Amino acid sequence: MIITGYQVQHVLKTYSQQLSVRSRISREKIHGNNGQKDEVTLSSESKKRIMIDKITHAFVSQLAALPERNETAQQILKRLSQEYGQPLDVETDPGEVVSFKVVNETGEGVPERLSPAVNEHLRKRLYDITQSFVYEQVR
Repeated sequence: MIITGYQVQHVLKTYSQQLSVRSRISREKIHGNNGQKDEVTLSSESKKRIMIDKITHAFVSQLAALPERNETAQQILKRLSQEYGQPLDVETDPGEVVSFKVVNETGEGVPERLSPAVNEHLRKRLYDITQSFVYEQVR
C-alpha cells in the first residue's frame, strides 16, 4: 500500500484541527464562558410602574375579599360608582373573579347583578382607577 504525501498532509491537517477544537473547549471549561451575558436594566420609572402594578393587583383582589373597606377602598369604589351612575358593590365569584352589583342606597331590596360584559368593563375601569389612585399616592 502506497501512502502519498498529500494523504499524510491531509491527515496531519485534520489532526491539528481536532487538537485546536479540544484545546479551545478545555480553555472555556477552565475559564468559564466569558462571552457576553444578557442583562436587563430597568429605569426607575419602569421599576415604579412594576411596583404600582403589583400593588394594584393586590388591592383589587383584596377589595372584594374583605368584608370591611378602608377609606381608600371606599374612595375608589365611589369613583367607579360615579362613573357608572349608580351605587356599586364588589364581590368575588367562586372562581375568584371580581363581579359587581348595583345596590340600593338605602340598603333595602335585592342587589341587581350585572351582565358579564358590563362586569368586564367595570373590572377594567376598577383596575384603571385603582392604578391611577396608587400612582397619585406614590408621587
